[in-house]
Amino acid sequence: MNENDTWRKTIASQKKEIPGFRKMLRSTGKKQTLVETGNLAINSIFNRDLLIQQNEMERLKHDIDEQQKRLSADCESETEHKYDIDTLCTQDILRDRIKAVEKSYIDLKCNFMNYISTLL
Repeated sequence: MNENDTWRKTIASQKKEIPGFRKMLRSTGKKQTLVETGNLAINSIFNRDLLIQQNEMERLKHDIDEQQKRLSADCESETEHKYDIDTLCTQDILRDRIKAVEKSYIDLKCNFMNYISTLL
């Protein structure tokens, strides 16, 4: 359960950065000329990628919340074996998903910052 709490905090922190990235894109888009339409297309791609990233984070947060409910129910259970196999398997799947989401976020952020730096 502590692991899931940490993941939720990480996701929340990363999601807070996304509106700032969009704001940067809007401000660079306003400075573009007709000659730089390629940059406008790249802005559009980054906007799409940021939206996809945000949606995946929201889905993952929802799934983590559902897992927390299962874990809480298992903890309150009076049985000798507190966790069922489905709960443990789901936790492993969530670990893989959080790694993938974190990696894609870091890659997106790195590419985004590199792109923004070329415009300045």
